[in-house]
Amino acid sequence: MMNTLLTFCSRAVLGLTLLGFAAAAQAQSLITVTVGAGTSAASTNALLSTSTTTNKYARTVSIYSAAELLAAGAQAGSFTRIAWFKGGAGEYPANDAQLSIYLKRTTATALSANPVVWATEVVGATPVYTNSALSLPAGTGWKDFVFSAPFAWNGTDNIEVLVDWFRNSTPTADITWQYTAVSATGGAHATQVNSALIPTVRWAANRPNVQLQLAVVSATHQQAPAGWVQVAPNPFAGELQLAVGANSQGQALETILTDALGRTLQQRRTSLGAVRTLQTPAHLVPGIYFLTVRNEKWQQTFRVVHE
Repeated sequence: MMNTLLTFCSRAVLGLTLLGFAAAAQAQSLITVTVGAGTSAASTNALLSTSTTTNKYARTVSIYSAAELLAAGAQAGSFTRIAWFKGGAGEYPANDAQLSIYLKRTTATALSANPVVWATEVVGATPVYTNSALSLPAGTGWKDFVFSAPFAWNGTDNIEVLVDWFRNSTPTADITWQYTAVSATGGAHATQVNSALIPTVRWAANRPNVQLQLAVVSATHQQAPAGWVQVAPNPFAGELQLAVGANSQGQALETILTDALGRTLQQRRTSLGAVRTLQTPAHLVPGIYFLTVRNEKWQQTFRVVHE
């Protein structure tokens, strides 16, 4: 076990980090793209129902085309978070709102029906964020939601975003969400609010502005096959262990730890072995982080939670 269980030593790693910095930074490029520049805002029928009315339920479905994403600077990679622009004077401090976000790759440029049947549309979508104890603090700006796992995008498909919302309480004042007008008959956006559960949503013109973060694999690396490296424990307290597949046990690996905003916190190069132990920075606060592992050929990103 001593020959295979290897611990990073900070003094030795320093030199390796300097040597591998450029390559590691190139391998883990984080791109933030924004689609929509409209400054109009609404507290209902754009994204979430966050007005002071009795309409506590909201569902929205929006399609953002590959052309729009590419024009905003996107590249093929994996989406790791989404954000919408929050405005208004209100806040929602109750910590009891329920929000689920789904993504779906699609070749369609418009939703297939009007109204859209939610139960049908959500089939095939991937749940990327779920929170049943959400609050929305006062203040304006982009509100981030970090995905539970990266969502792969090939750079050619359109992306469909489905949002399911319910609030038990009422905001202190209206909370609004910025949107850009699209054709109300074009089928790129559908939404509905109600005081009861919503089975269908109708096409609408006020598609919310969206900001997406992409983790982009460099041109010299391929997405690793499933099970190439396994990371545990997750959640973790101080150390992470990398269990390496047989085909890569004789190769050095590089690891890059970033926070939810894409800032690099640690870069390391491992030694050889089947199991390798990564000592994470002592100053990490509880929260969500992303660990990218790569060798000369493959790269894989994991969502990890620090307790």
